[in-house]
Amino acid sequence: MLIIWYVPTKPAAFDSILRIQEQIPFGGLIRGMHKYGADAMIIAATMRLYRMFILADYKPGKEFNIAICFISLLLSMYSGLTGYLLIWNQRAFWATKVFATFPTYMDQFPVMGDFYLPLVKSLHMGWNTAEVLLGGGAAITQETITRFFSIHLAFSLIPLIFVELYFYKNSYRRIYLSWLKRSIIILMLVAVSIALPAAQGRRSNPDVTPLPILSDWYFLGLYQMYKYLEPVVATEITMLIPLSVVLLPFIDSWITGPEKDISKRPLIFMCTIMGGLCWIIFSYLIIVNIANIHTDPPYWRLFLYGLIDIGLFWQLYLMWQTKEVPQRLKNAKGAMIMAVVGIIQGLVAIAYYFMAKTEMFLSPLGQGFIYSLMRPFAGDSAQKAEGLVKELTKANPEYWNFHTLIEPSYIQKIGAPLSEGPLKELAKVCQNHTPVDLIFQLIPTFEPAPHASYNGLIDFMVTNRWCSDFLTLSDRLTKGVVPPYPLEVPTLDMIWMLLSAAVIAAALFVWWQSKESKPEPVKESKPAPQTVTSST
Repeated sequence: MLIIWYVPTKPAAFDSILRIQEQIPFGGLIRGMHKYGADAMIIAATMRLYRMFILADYKPGKEFNIAICFISLLLSMYSGLTGYLLIWNQRAFWATKVFATFPTYMDQFPVMGDFYLPLVKSLHMGWNTAEVLLGGGAAITQETITRFFSIHLAFSLIPLIFVELYFYKNSYRRIYLSWLKRSIIILMLVAVSIALPAAQGRRSNPDVTPLPILSDWYFLGLYQMYKYLEPVVATEITMLIPLSVVLLPFIDSWITGPEKDISKRPLIFMCTIMGGLCWIIFSYLIIVNIANIHTDPPYWRLFLYGLIDIGLFWQLYLMWQTKEVPQRLKNAKGAMIMAVVGIIQGLVAIAYYFMAKTEMFLSPLGQGFIYSLMRPFAGDSAQKAEGLVKELTKANPEYWNFHTLIEPSYIQKIGAPLSEGPLKELAKVCQNHTPVDLIFQLIPTFEPAPHASYNGLIDFMVTNRWCSDFLTLSDRLTKGVVPPYPLEVPTLDMIWMLLSAAVIAAALFVWWQSKESKPEPVKESKPAPQTVTSST
């Protein structure tokens, strides 16, 4: 019914919503039921996801149920996101603008990205994603509203058709509610729609940025997290959150086996509490517009990992208290998995330390570290390459496009901003061989010029700027960087790092203790004496 009067164009979208709300009979009521019914769907999907974790509905052997439930929640949320823009008011426009820019940061990811414009050309995953979903890259255009309108319908209608076919084929009952209860739910939506009409807001204005930029309620916590993080890191974490949710039931099954009692699964219990509290607290902070990117992150990092560590210590304590030898032997596997979790936490803590120390993102930081590990294989060639890279970097900011710079045609075109000597000498160094060249020669380049494949280790490291990242990392670790960096590692981050070490130690202790458990010897019972009878 809303589609009948809605016009999905930039000039008419806002006015058509206003007409539905004020002029069409019962239009405001229908729109309110549509909005609050969608909110109820998201609330119901969230409650079901939490219920599945708390009651371990994914056991035994049904861990992918979490993934299915989570996908239904994501479809609901992104259906809400696409529908939110259709109002075309100021708040919706700028909330979508924030989300529109994040896919483009995927191009700064290692390997798949092209932040350094390496010889290996990426698939431009980020920009292509933004182009497909939005139509105008990171801009909000008429193509964006057209695509959001079609995606909004698709996210609702296509899953609905598949669910209907599934229920029809298996002769399942669709809703386990009586008509009276269904009517009560509908009347609740009607009452809320009348008491709190769906907001209209002000017409979008691309020239005026509202402060703060707020999304619909279910994305508020995510927006607050974006304030605390660099866009690239925020994009990476946004992609890791769904992966973590899908992996959690498998981790729980590996640690606790078929156990469903939540009091005996404290790791999952603390993870669910952490997820709920983070969303509530972050949503509150963005509403009241509180965010200090220099002082707040250590607090929420410690809060996030601290709650997980409480769950890990609690789980390890229950394992340590177990008396049954068969169960103790099974606990050895779970303890080792928790040790791995502690190791991952420790590595992340170390990465945060060096990111604060050097003011470098995770990708160049990791690339510089990997280069330092591969450097011994290059011998004297590495030192020659590093000296030339330093010279080229100081003389020309265009060094990042090194593989284009060394092309003779490019040098002639721009009048050789660099002397050809260092460039050609560096190109010769890239031809030098190392014992591990075969590994890097197998890496495809996807670009024929200046050469179809890497010559080896040095060619790869120089062309993809890993050598430059190593020089930057070394320089900032020894000389420091421009104030206010390097940041001092806060005491709270030190606690986080110490907690990860404590988790590893405790997990290895429980693993060793469980591994050493020996079953009690079975006492052999003597057979009863047999009476021999004679027959006549």
